[in-house]
Amino acid sequence: MALRKLAAALFAAAAIAASTVGLNGTAAAHTDSANGGTGILTSEEARQPSLTAAQMKNAVVPEAAGSGSAAASLNCAYYYVCGKGGNGNRFDYTTCSTTYTLPNLVGWGSLHNNQTPGTRAHFYDVNGAWMFSIDAPDRNDVFWTPVWYVIAC
Repeated sequence: MALRKLAAALFAAAAIAASTVGLNGTAAAHTDSANGGTGILTSEEARQPSLTAAQMKNAVVPEAAGSGSAAASLNCAYYYVCGKGGNGNRFDYTTCSTTYTLPNLVGWGSLHNNQTPGTRAHFYDVNGAWMFSIDAPDRNDVFWTPVWYVIAC
């Protein structure tokens, strides 16, 4: 049993490293140097535009994702909640009681809560207002543009 847990932890670590570090060795969150050469965006530059209440109301597809949806194809290691925006940016988070700022996810994309069954991840808008939650081990398609923060569990 301990060997299986160790193997799962190593697999998860490798998946996170592969998803956050690009082929050239730079972090996937690295941006261009249009803001003075640092490659780091300020909080104002990184903010996504706010949407109307009607757009936010329709942010989550109400039915479970089907086999042809984006959520069905997202690889997510066990113990993690993962998502990917339409722009290709993705996240993999596992630490509970931590509020994460999402990596500029835009458009429709996938969401997979692959944590321990029953674990609930919560998602919030730019003002910190709750938008939706997803229980493990569910998958869904999400309109990410109005979503800014997540608490994995």
